[in-house]
Amino acid sequence: MRIAILGAGNVGGGLGRAFAAAGHDVVFGVRDPESTKTQAALADIPDAVAASPGDAVEGADVIVFAVRPVAINATVAELPPLGGRLVIDAMNRFDAEPGGHSTTQDLAAMLPGAKLAKAFNTIGFENYATAAGRAVRAAMFVAGDDADAKRVAMDLAAQIGFQPEDAGGLANAKVLEEMVKIWLALSQAHGRGVAFAVSEG
Repeated sequence: MRIAILGAGNVGGGLGRAFAAAGHDVVFGVRDPESTKTQAALADIPDAVAASPGDAVEGADVIVFAVRPVAINATVAELPPLGGRLVIDAMNRFDAEPGGHSTTQDLAAMLPGAKLAKAFNTIGFENYATAAGRAVRAAMFVAGDDADAKRVAMDLAAQIGFQPEDAGGLANAKVLEEMVKIWLALSQAHGRGVAFAVSEG
């Protein structure tokens, strides 16, 4: 599968390494393909390439948003219409007021017709590429209203070593963004390798 990751920072780079290790083709969509940050991400994934956001999504099977929320508008402005395309939101908005919009709601408004899912946002980026080696599989929560988008996001989570968990509809995207605040608090006591898991008793 060809996966376009918009953003090559910690989250984008971490997901790129994990997806590439699972056998997927990765292309980073960035404003400056020659930037130090982008080149560092490419150095970790020899077969990955970088291009403008518009070029990166061309022919991609899945598009992952991993930019800072303040860059969403500028990134979307460089994209073609994404109606019918599979889009995964891996972003978090930390400074939003309680009850405010999730980044996924922003994307839903800006990308009419896109098939959206929220995933890969409730754990630190360091854990993407190491998930398969954990003694207890970490849960990866996926929210979405589109069955195809949710299925693909859950399949990708499983492929890189997580236990995918259906977190309900896209309305729960904001809840998942709030969960990362709990993860950050836990990481202060347990380190950044801490993760959520589901116990069935």
